[in-house]
Amino acid sequence: MASFWAVVRSRMGTRVVLAALLATILPLVLAGALLVRNAAQSSQAVSDAQLGASAESFAHGLEARLAAANALALAVVAERSSPTATELQAAVAPARIFDRVVIDSLSPDGSSNGVGALAAAREPGRVFITAPAGPNATAYFLVSANWLWREQSESTGADASTAVFDGAGNLLRDTGRHTPELASMLVAQTFAMAQSSTASAHPVAWHADGNAWSGVVVALSVPQNANRSSRWQVIQYRHAGGLPSGVWDQLTGLGAIGVLSLLLALWLGGRVAARHLLPLLELHNALRRLGVHAFSPLRAADADEVSDVVTAFNETGARLDARLRAQETLSEIDQLLLGATDLEPALDAILSRVHEVTRCASVGIALLDRDSPHLGRVIVAANGHAALPVSRVEFDADMYEHLLGSNEALTIARCEDLRHSFLAPLREHGAEFFWVWPVHANGRLTAVLAVGFTEPPSPDPTIAENGAKFAARLAFAVSKTARDEHLYRQAHFDALTALPNRLLFRDRLAQELANANETRARGALLYIDLDHFKKVNDTVGHAAGDQLLTIVAQRLRASVKEGDTVARLGGDEFTVILRNVADPEGAALVAERIVEALNMPVNIAGRDHFVAASIGMTLFPDDGKTIEELLHNADSAMYRAKEIGRGRAVFFDRKLMMSRLNTTQSGLYRALRRREFSLLYQPQFNMADGKLCGLEALLRWNTPRDGTRQPNEFIPAAEASGLIVDIGGWVLEAACAQLALWREQNIAPGRLAINVSAQQLKFVEFPRNVRRTLDKYGIPPEMLEIEITESVFADEAAGQAMAQLAATGVRLALDDFGTGYSSLNYLRRYPIQVVKIDRSFIEDISINPASGTLAATIITMAHALGKVVVAEGVETEEQMTFLRERRCDFAQGFYLAHPQPVTSITEMLQSQHGRREPGIEAIRQTG
Repeated sequence: MASFWAVVRSRMGTRVVLAALLATILPLVLAGALLVRNAAQSSQAVSDAQLGASAESFAHGLEARLAAANALALAVVAERSSPTATELQAAVAPARIFDRVVIDSLSPDGSSNGVGALAAAREPGRVFITAPAGPNATAYFLVSANWLWREQSESTGADASTAVFDGAGNLLRDTGRHTPELASMLVAQTFAMAQSSTASAHPVAWHADGNAWSGVVVALSVPQNANRSSRWQVIQYRHAGGLPSGVWDQLTGLGAIGVLSLLLALWLGGRVAARHLLPLLELHNALRRLGVHAFSPLRAADADEVSDVVTAFNETGARLDARLRAQETLSEIDQLLLGATDLEPALDAILSRVHEVTRCASVGIALLDRDSPHLGRVIVAANGHAALPVSRVEFDADMYEHLLGSNEALTIARCEDLRHSFLAPLREHGAEFFWVWPVHANGRLTAVLAVGFTEPPSPDPTIAENGAKFAARLAFAVSKTARDEHLYRQAHFDALTALPNRLLFRDRLAQELANANETRARGALLYIDLDHFKKVNDTVGHAAGDQLLTIVAQRLRASVKEGDTVARLGGDEFTVILRNVADPEGAALVAERIVEALNMPVNIAGRDHFVAASIGMTLFPDDGKTIEELLHNADSAMYRAKEIGRGRAVFFDRKLMMSRLNTTQSGLYRALRRREFSLLYQPQFNMADGKLCGLEALLRWNTPRDGTRQPNEFIPAAEASGLIVDIGGWVLEAACAQLALWREQNIAPGRLAINVSAQQLKFVEFPRNVRRTLDKYGIPPEMLEIEITESVFADEAAGQAMAQLAATGVRLALDDFGTGYSSLNYLRRYPIQVVKIDRSFIEDISINPASGTLAATIITMAHALGKVVVAEGVETEEQMTFLRERRCDFAQGFYLAHPQPVTSITEMLQSQHGRREPGIEAIRQTG
């Protein structure tokens, strides 16, 4: 009942009910109006007829009485000559017709002696009859009103009134109680009608005092001596408003019928509305629920076309709900596939969702082995089973070829054990009918998706559609996983030896350092450098050298336990990270095992080659708590091993290193005082046109006893002692002085680069010293390029100094790019303009595809960020070709030109600014 009234109160339900009510009320109103009209007309006709008959009856009676009174009066007067009023009164008294008799006589002078009596006789409304009462005398017989009008109440109805007028229009009698205005209107209306009508009875109607009146006028003939008029008018009238009582009875009955009809119309309208609108309201609510993925089918309606609509909604809603659920499931599958770093652990959750979408008995994925494509592992999800074991299967050769060449779904209704071996795990769970989709990735068959049913599946296209969509997603995920794995290995593993490269090595060493600091565990770092490896390349070629490096990598891996890390940093340099080292002796045993393994001969191209290794060992966190500190200490220990005879392992000795450092420091102080430092200049060439475009100033220490020493031999000591600030100041002054001299000769290069350490940048006065030096020699800031390494970024003061230098217009170059840990972030944060690719990437370009890929990636990335790229350490034609093809901007290295003193560089600059402009090849030959 509540739903019924809810429907009735709805907008459409209200309109339906109102339409039904109007359809019922309008005929009833029209019928009532016609009934009233007809009843009124009929009642008026009957009333007029009754009034006419009553008026005529009354007129005839009045006419007879007046005739009788007239006859009596004339008879009484005729019997006497010159009667007196008293005599006449006595004569007519027995008849009780007249109230009194008055004689009006004229005197000889013409005056009346009965003026008072005559005035009384002539009172308004009085009826009198005149008769001659002698010469010059007239008798007035005043008719008794009781006798004259005694039959009026009998001849008229109770609701009708009677009025009588004489021929002069005087109102003689009116039984109605009306205002004078109404009486005047009656007189005027009746008199006018009487004067203009010739009929004995004439209907009249008028309005007065806000009421409607109707009546009948009858003319009657009276003696001429009655009120001195021979024609009177009689009118009977009543109110024209109101209806006869019968009409009200009929209207009351009609009203009862109307009420019943309205109730019936309301009930029928509500029923019709409920029958049609309840399903529509349910449909409206169901559509809202469908919008929030809460589909529920509607009960079948019995409302004609509405039933068809409900049926169509149920069918469409079921399909749409299934599609929406399938889309949601596919979206969840996408998230699982895209978010999974490893595909197989996510397959259990994925298969359960495929099972829901396809409504199958079981579903399985056969993953084919990369190395043995005819072998595979089947992962299954089935009804009522949680974690199912993985099954190993072997693919039939013909079936494998068929799946390999097909991209369409297959239906299998008859399963053969050998041919369809990959379906066996699904058959164990009751499936007999299958949909199968081959999954291809990178041109090979990588997986097979199978959906199994216990009975032949209905021809539902959504099953095939959803299965195909998941197969496509699986193919993408397999391709993505393979591609991600390939890119990860390319970025983190050495392409030649398959060992972790420098990047992955630093990451793992950082993890081990963090673990050691947290758990107080101890580890060891071994820095390995092959002895005399260059001889192998020179004697039997680089291919043989690559083969030897591969064998060395295998021997290193075989010498350590699982969980330890063996990495190749580049060239013939390797590192080993030993985990959980209980004491130094354990690390020493591993190092000795490595030395022994590498001392064994390596047969290449039928010849035995002997290589050895010098190993520097350092313990962490004892010998260092940062990557740079450990690498520096291990490298120092490795060089110590080379100094004492090669082919051995040496622990880092802090006391020994400090002793060497102190000795070096004292020499540095002496070198500063004696001006033992000098600058060499290495040219940089434009890869596009081969022109010399810049120089890099390289510091050398010319010792009296040991000869020329390279920067890596004394710069660490200079940084440790703080002398690097003074040495760096001398380098800046000397380089700018020489650049100013070249500018005076009009042969200056486009830019001059100098190397600056982190300590120099942290020196507060350094940016001002640079500005002061440039002003001193009149050098534009853009001609000076300051090279820094990533170590400067760790200090906030150094970052501020870089900002100040960039503000002066000096160019900043990031040296050894690619060897640090967060170079990309530094390029984004700091005003770096030039990126210099580390030589370790360049030297392996021709033999290590990974190094080539990384170098090309650095070039592309730097160009995308608007940076200029300079390649360091170019030593072969192959490297030059590679860099030119990758659109590297500038290059430097021994293949192009060695670092040279001022005189040689001056000649080279003069040659370039003369008539002849030599290219790279000419400069390389002369250099």
